[in-house]
Amino acid sequence: MGVTRDVKNPYKRTIPQKISFRLRYYRQKAMEPIKWLAYTTHQTRLVPPPDHMYIESTNLCNLSCIMCPTGQKLITRPKGFMDFDLFKRIVDEMAPHVRRTTLHIWGEPLLHKRMPEMIAYAHSKGLQTEISSNATLLDEEKAYKLIESGLDVIYLAMDGLRPETYESVRVNADFERTNDNIRRFLQIKENLGFHRPFVKIQIIQMKQTLDEIEEFVRQWRIPGVDWINVKAFDSWGGQVESINELKAGESAPQIERYPCPNLWYHVHIYWDGSLAMCDRDFNLDFPLGNVKDGVMKAWNGPRMQELRRRHIEGRLDDVSPCNKCTEWAWWRPTLFSSQGNKLVNPNGEKNDNGERNYQVSKEEEP
Repeated sequence: MGVTRDVKNPYKRTIPQKISFRLRYYRQKAMEPIKWLAYTTHQTRLVPPPDHMYIESTNLCNLSCIMCPTGQKLITRPKGFMDFDLFKRIVDEMAPHVRRTTLHIWGEPLLHKRMPEMIAYAHSKGLQTEISSNATLLDEEKAYKLIESGLDVIYLAMDGLRPETYESVRVNADFERTNDNIRRFLQIKENLGFHRPFVKIQIIQMKQTLDEIEEFVRQWRIPGVDWINVKAFDSWGGQVESINELKAGESAPQIERYPCPNLWYHVHIYWDGSLAMCDRDFNLDFPLGNVKDGVMKAWNGPRMQELRRRHIEGRLDDVSPCNKCTEWAWWRPTLFSSQGNKLVNPNGEKNDNGERNYQVSKEEEP
């Protein structure tokens, strides 16, 4: 690694910014009971703004991962990169309402040449930002740019402890290169003395990785890592049999279905502005409109209202992927909590969705 460069701390806020963002936070907290009421009383039309915004920076990827519809070349909708002006319009509209934005859905976010600018722009508007990366493109220059941008959270995927395991899962990736990229990123963060971005090393629990998980957790308890996330296997709505077969262990017991919280709490926007029900509708089988004329206009548009009604009434037999999905049960909002897959068990106890999380540093997640 080269000499550590001087980097202005992007996480420092001016006093006016701190006051403004803190007041926004309290307004958002005050909205939580209203959102919960809208969900529990089955409102479909005038639903409050979502809490979490997922933005697909691109649906292109450089790998062919065996558990991913992108890697398996199953995504047939057009490929592309989100236009920066569209991104800014989305952020400008939604920053007063959402707390955080995830700048990936499908695809590898580091393929977007303007990713650091996107993060910096969202950061300037007071949004907490996060990305998940396969880390194969995370060279030294990108590492510095991500940290300089003000990124809050980064998931670094390392699905395997041994090269043969990792490379059988993350097809077209090189174990040593990815490992080096991650460790260099951690070292740069440590050298700069920054507490952000909050780093989560992640391994997916699946047949190929199951026997390596405990040792994986032990070996990644190193400086710079804040959490180790043993991610529950996502079947993407059970749509692809070859992916379903990768799941390790028995399926969770069936429970009485309730309306999917995503439709009231999380907004998913694809690279071209298309609104999706969630990432499991990877081919946009149930289009919900486009946000180019406004996110909230589409969020409460006729198609979204119809989908909410179908969930409330249980009429999902002809709605793909909802009709086969089990991941809807991974979380359920409460009066003052609406974060899906929240890291609530820092000592490896299973969360409601089967994930296990291990706290490494004393830092708290943003």
